[in-house]
Amino acid sequence: MFEAKKMLSQVEEKLSNTDNSYYSLNALRGEIAGLDNLIGGQTKQPENIQHDIMNFVSNLNFNVDIVSVKDVHMYQSSEFLIYSNQIEIQGAYKDLVNTLFKVETEFKNSRVMSTQLHSKKNYRTNKKHLFLKIILQNYEKAK
Repeated sequence: MFEAKKMLSQVEEKLSNTDNSYYSLNALRGEIAGLDNLIGGQTKQPENIQHDIMNFVSNLNFNVDIVSVKDVHMYQSSEFLIYSNQIEIQGAYKDLVNTLFKVETEFKNSRVMSTQLHSKKNYRTNKKHLFLKIILQNYEKAK
């Protein structure tokens, strides 16, 4: 009788752990979905994201010009595919910083990973021009 009661207690404890595991699993799935959304884990075609970036920057009301867009760079680790897009724009400091702010806060298809402000002198016109290079990344689970 004592053994049966002990076994019943063990089974009930395992059953309660199983119920908790089910809820924990659902909670973890929700957290993973949130993190995927945060880092861009559910990516669409990388080329489409590149077009989305160019369209987004072009439609902003700042006086900037897109100077160059590099090809999409892909890196694969054991768990993720990482797509990197690089865009370089030219303009006045205030317009470049405002553009960067809008990209960081409103462009949801990719995340800003790196930026670099630099100037180049045009020796023909003897003027300096200011450039902003932005590197954005998306993550996708490796299959």
